[in-house]
Amino acid sequence: MITLPSLSNQPPKRVSIAEAMQVAQQLQAQGDIAGAEKIYKLILEAEPNHGDGIFYLGMILCQSKRFDEAFTLLKRAVKVHPNVFEFHYNLGLIYESNGHFAQALECYRRVVELEPSGNSHSNLAKNLSDSGQLNEAIEFAREAVKRLPHNQRAIPHNNLGSALILRGELEEGLENYKLAIAIDVENASMHSNYLLASNYVANPDLASLFQEHKKFGDKFESFIAKMYENPLATQAKRAQRARADHKPRIGYVSPDFYGHAVGQFIEPILATHDKNKFDVFCYSDNFHTDDSTARMKAVVANWRQVDKLNDEDLARLIQSDGIDILVDLAGHTALNRMGVFIRKPAPIQVTWIGYPNTTGLSTMDYRMTDALADPVGAADELHTEKLLRLPECFSCYQAPKNSPDVGPLPALSNGFITIGSFNNFAKITPHVMRVWIDIMNRVPGSRLLLKNRSLDNPRLKQLILDELCKHGADAKRVELRSPDISSVEHLNGYNLLDIALDSFPYNGTTTTCEALWMGVPVIALAGNNHVSRVGVSQMTNLGLPELIARDTNDYVNIAVALANDVPRLAALRSGLRERLKNSPLMNVPRFTKNLEDAFDLIWKKYVAEPGA
Repeated sequence: MITLPSLSNQPPKRVSIAEAMQVAQQLQAQGDIAGAEKIYKLILEAEPNHGDGIFYLGMILCQSKRFDEAFTLLKRAVKVHPNVFEFHYNLGLIYESNGHFAQALECYRRVVELEPSGNSHSNLAKNLSDSGQLNEAIEFAREAVKRLPHNQRAIPHNNLGSALILRGELEEGLENYKLAIAIDVENASMHSNYLLASNYVANPDLASLFQEHKKFGDKFESFIAKMYENPLATQAKRAQRARADHKPRIGYVSPDFYGHAVGQFIEPILATHDKNKFDVFCYSDNFHTDDSTARMKAVVANWRQVDKLNDEDLARLIQSDGIDILVDLAGHTALNRMGVFIRKPAPIQVTWIGYPNTTGLSTMDYRMTDALADPVGAADELHTEKLLRLPECFSCYQAPKNSPDVGPLPALSNGFITIGSFNNFAKITPHVMRVWIDIMNRVPGSRLLLKNRSLDNPRLKQLILDELCKHGADAKRVELRSPDISSVEHLNGYNLLDIALDSFPYNGTTTTCEALWMGVPVIALAGNNHVSRVGVSQMTNLGLPELIARDTNDYVNIAVALANDVPRLAALRSGLRERLKNSPLMNVPRFTKNLEDAFDLIWKKYVAEPGA
């Protein structure tokens, strides 16, 4: 028995530990965290090894962000009661949410041992995939599908699809995504996964791909319209703010305000925005933060941390902030907020930089691009948004301040040419492999160097090497490197390359800029939609259109000719960084001015519309 303190004007009373637990959990559910914490501590004074008391107190401390104390208690809970799978599972969740992924994995492995259900296998599969352990991830996801009834297989099919695509098995990955969204028809994030992966398909039917995106918009706009009032009803009030002295409010929404590829492109823009002309807001959806996050927060007066808000609450916050132009930086990539943009919390909504295709939403007014990545004509018919083409290029690169120097051409000391790519392995399809191997085989003694996070796992590395050899590669001439931890080490990796090969149809963006910054010329292949024309935009703006191929034969010929011209390679290497610095691709002030002119144009157009 323990004595409860006075609650709700009731005198203290003696109760059993079980009764005290009920009171504490009730207080916790009501949001009285301090009251619940006090009672859990009383329970543990009376019974130090009370498993639920230890566990729930640990959860309370997590809610209060007292993580060191919380981890101590939660680890004690699983030590005192090592066979309670719920304790291991929740400890894993907390490890995961705080970025301790290796420890989280160990917890989830223990959960599978204690409770070998379909759900536990599926959860472990997701986390194995996130950590790059794709072979195991696929194994556990397949087992989860077997163990669960059909109507509960959406999550494991989704997890299996993600792992397969990361391993380069696009066709089966897409099929699993389709199975997932057929079971869980209202799951927008799974549907987004399917759309994102569809951009990797070689020679896609662009009209069909557009219709798949439009289906997403039609379906989820319909779902949300049935549940929620349309925030557009408030537009008339907001338009009253459109007077001569009003600065338009721009709101950026992203889960990638950190050292992510999108973060690297948006950071210099945030620092350069004309604060006398626009009020800038950032709605940060990322729980991961780093030095880049801190720099961005320092230059944005209105920073909102919104990862704990659901779509409805975030839409209401944006609406209450009076945002005039809301900019999506994620599209259908992970942790996107399509549900917010469907609710239309701002009168003008724009998607830009995070996704290489239409969102499919009728509520998304514009997509920011350029005339090289999305030529006027056919591209306009393949978007629900109006294409807003910036002068020159659709993005602008800023290199890390601690970048290493450009090294000498490796071929001069190696005596052979090294070709390679640091792109995401999902972009390196079997067709891409065959083309790259053809180049390698036509350049005597050359080497192929690949580096990405998929190569962090020894078993997967061997699987990829086997796949390359199946397509004709000589294993002795292939080097597969794990990703580097620091940005300096990562950039230094380009000092091992003579020629960078862009992936196709899904081009690189950041990796192309990195290679050029480090003096490595990039061979690009021109496709017929944005995802396959990023290289066209970048290489044209750099002033090297001769490195853009018309087809795969041309791609191979350009690469082979460049590999056989070492003096030209050496000249390119010595001058590429300065060429990039002086190109539109790195002219942050000019690019930001072009972006702001576009915002100003669409804002004035909106204000001038009848009834706005």
